[in-house]
Amino acid sequence: MKHNRMYFGLYSLIFFFLYGILSATPIPEEQLKVNSGRMLFTLTKKTESGYDATMTKYVSMTGLANKFSGNIKLKEKTFDISMSINLINFFLSGEFKFANSRMHETHMNSAKFGTASYKGTIISYDPASGMAKVNGKLTVHGVTKDNFVIEGKVTKSKTGKGYALRSDFKVDLQDFKIPMPNTKLVEVNQLVDVKLKLELK
Repeated sequence: MKHNRMYFGLYSLIFFFLYGILSATPIPEEQLKVNSGRMLFTLTKKTESGYDATMTKYVSMTGLANKFSGNIKLKEKTFDISMSINLINFFLSGEFKFANSRMHETHMNSAKFGTASYKGTIISYDPASGMAKVNGKLTVHGVTKDNFVIEGKVTKSKTGKGYALRSDFKVDLQDFKIPMPNTKLVEVNQLVDVKLKLELK
């Protein structure tokens, strides 16, 4: 019985060791280019009945951004990406499509601020887990916020060529002076949930 437990423990150690090796994501390249990207953003909308204050309903307004460019220089530890903000590449989806023009004209002012950017320094990267951390400057709506930290995970791309970086974080609309899309009956949470995926080569 003791031997069985000993063998089981040994096999477990070997399994986790091999798993760590197989799942590791070393990056031998000195520079990676952003080949493509997708960003899902979600706003939480809170609607209160004008007749009964206790009646509250939460729904999500979701949107997608799909045009990215940039470079990651691993030797210099620099992280530099930009995202296009226009009706074609940055839009609300589903039942809120009707609000796209208003979002760009009233809130994002994309005719003037057609690009968002993030320039940072890679603070850490662990090849064993693929976890990365970057500290940088996020510029949206013509406003720059310093010390904006993004953490994510790097994995090998499913295509077998390059890598994929995934990150979840929040953006505060008030930090970037983006007018809150509120009316008398609708209140939108100022924190926007962001899910980012970049394909790197």
